[in-house]
Amino acid sequence: MKNHASRAFLKAKAREALMGHYLTFSGAFILLFLMQYIAVIPTSLTNISPPVGTILYYGLNFGLELFYAIIRVGLAYLFLSNACGQRVAMNGIFMCFWNSPGKAVRIQLLPSLLLLIPSIVPDYCMMQFFSSRDQRWLIYGLIIALVLLPYTVFVELLYSQVFYVMLDFPEMEAAECLRYARRLMKGNMWRFFLLRLSFLPLALLGVLTCGIGLLYVYPYMQQTYANFYLDLMAKRSGS
Repeated sequence: MKNHASRAFLKAKAREALMGHYLTFSGAFILLFLMQYIAVIPTSLTNISPPVGTILYYGLNFGLELFYAIIRVGLAYLFLSNACGQRVAMNGIFMCFWNSPGKAVRIQLLPSLLLLIPSIVPDYCMMQFFSSRDQRWLIYGLIIALVLLPYTVFVELLYSQVFYVMLDFPEMEAAECLRYARRLMKGNMWRFFLLRLSFLPLALLGVLTCGIGLLYVYPYMQQTYANFYLDLMAKRSGS
């Protein structure tokens, strides 16, 4: 039976695949950052008094998260194509806008709903702290965030491969992609968690360089994750 590739091997393959392509993927990262920043502006301008303002704020954020799913498919396409030795271009980040954007949104709907409470409750506590300066809200928010963290990580890991599945099996409906992604991660969640955790020191260094280092770290991470998916599929096919 074929053994899974080690983290070191997946990272080495990622560095090899990125040679000569860093400009493309760093540009895609900058473009993603700008799109997210521009899209967040409307939510930051929501100053309507509660409860209408609160509902509008979280509704806009939820809608934006579903919109980001279309971009995330484009990113998965870029890195998966590069892992398979295909030609890539920065505009590939937009491929899902004309190729099943509705399916990407339907796929993202379930994970977003599952993570709705874990994201809203701590955020609400922090908003109360900033408005009242009552430190009890800060403590409540931190405690709730820590308690819900394992659940949040579990959901993110469980559906981490779903957009690769969508690209690999375009004939599948959204629900089928979600089921297949869950089966794919059965027995592999801990391995993927450790892979993600291994990038934490590099990510911190990237932040300490005022974000400039992230232009290297982000493509490196995403390319390694694409290699992880291909390794999972090779294991399932036995090839």
